[in-house]
Amino acid sequence: MTPLLDLVLQLVMFFMISANFVMEQTSVEVRLPEAISAKALDAKADTIIFLNINEKGQVVLPPVDREGDNDTLDNPAQVEGYMKRRAAAEKLKTKAEKPEATLILRIDKLCPFEKSYPIMKACRTAGYANVQLRAIRFSGQE
Repeated sequence: MTPLLDLVLQLVMFFMISANFVMEQTSVEVRLPEAISAKALDAKADTIIFLNINEKGQVVLPPVDREGDNDTLDNPAQVEGYMKRRAAAEKLKTKAEKPEATLILRIDKLCPFEKSYPIMKACRTAGYANVQLRAIRFSGQE
């Protein structure tokens, strides 16, 4: 009976830690826009990478991905370099020709398109083909 309880407690701790890592990737300070046709995340996706873009058009890195003292990527060239490094690491791990991860852009609703489009383009240039935008489902109630 004791080994079974030990196993259950280890599983509980594993899932608590895993859930914590996912929450670190999604920045709370990004306010998502509302959309009528917003869909839930695809459960089949193996690897999901979140990029949080604030209202100034800067990519806010999660604490685990911060490069030195930099907690934001301020221009598309920095974003492209960062995403190319992520793609290279993923290609080594999966031995694939292109990165197969789903890239989810969480863009603040106050960020102008002129600042968010170059970031999207930089991600595509880095080799990510599956890029999605996140939104909150519009409820119609105020």
